[in-house]
Amino acid sequence: MKNINSKQFKKMLDNESNKLEIIDVREQEEADIVRIKNSKLIPMGELMDRLDEIDWTKKVIFVCRSGSRSGYMAQMIEQIGKKVVNLEGGIFQLEMDNCDCLEKYGE
Repeated sequence: MKNINSKQFKKMLDNESNKLEIIDVREQEEADIVRIKNSKLIPMGELMDRLDEIDWTKKVIFVCRSGSRSGYMAQMIEQIGKKVVNLEGGIFQLEMDNCDCLEKYGE
C-alpha cells in the first residue's frame, strides 16, 4: 500500500483531479462537519459491500480523520487485488495545512 502526505495529495488535486477517486471512510457525522470537495463518503463498515461504487479506473485514494482507518481499509482492499493510496495524516493534516480542498459546514 502506498501512502501519500498532504503536500503530495494537494499536488495531485491540482494536476490530475479528474483522474482521482477520493473515498472518505469516516462516518456521516464526521463528513457533516468537514469533507474533501468531490470526495465520496463510504463509511468503513460499509466499504466491503459498496466496492462497486468506486471507479477503479481512476487513482483511488482513501481518507479519514487521521489516516489510520483509511490505512487499515487500504490494506484490506489491496489483499483482494485492488490498488489504493492512503492519505497520511488525513483530513486533520489538511486542516492544519489550510488546504483549500476542504468544505467545512456549520461555521
